[in-house]
Amino acid sequence: MKYLVPIISVIVLSACAGRPTTSGVAVEQNSSQYNQQLRVDNPKLGERLAITDVKTRQRNQLTDVVVTLASEYKKSQYLQYQFTWYDSEGFVIKGNHSPWQAITLFGFAKTQLPGLAPTSEAVTFSLAVREVSTEAQEFED
Repeated sequence: MKYLVPIISVIVLSACAGRPTTSGVAVEQNSSQYNQQLRVDNPKLGERLAITDVKTRQRNQLTDVVVTLASEYKKSQYLQYQFTWYDSEGFVIKGNHSPWQAITLFGFAKTQLPGLAPTSEAVTFSLAVREVSTEAQEFED
């Protein structure tokens, strides 16, 4: 019995390690400052991408943002991005998640990712970028 708990722990940890990571890199805005450190959940993707610029402005009482994403990899990357918006107290604005937007980022290219706050209550945001699998997936019945 005393060996059962460590064995189960190893099995659970190895199962978690084998699951694909869906998120890659992210940038967050805290008040008027942007985190210089990106949250990288996928180190391989983190080495291939860089967020080089973040611009915001107010337009019709809505926050308008453009994030510049740069490829530091020689091949094309198939990605998705999504903005999440927060109110002045740091709470996620319900129902505000934009759908994941697909982009192709060619080798060593840059692209701008636009986002527009859904309401005037949105004052900060976060952006998540993830890799899209290009492998064919088969589903069993």
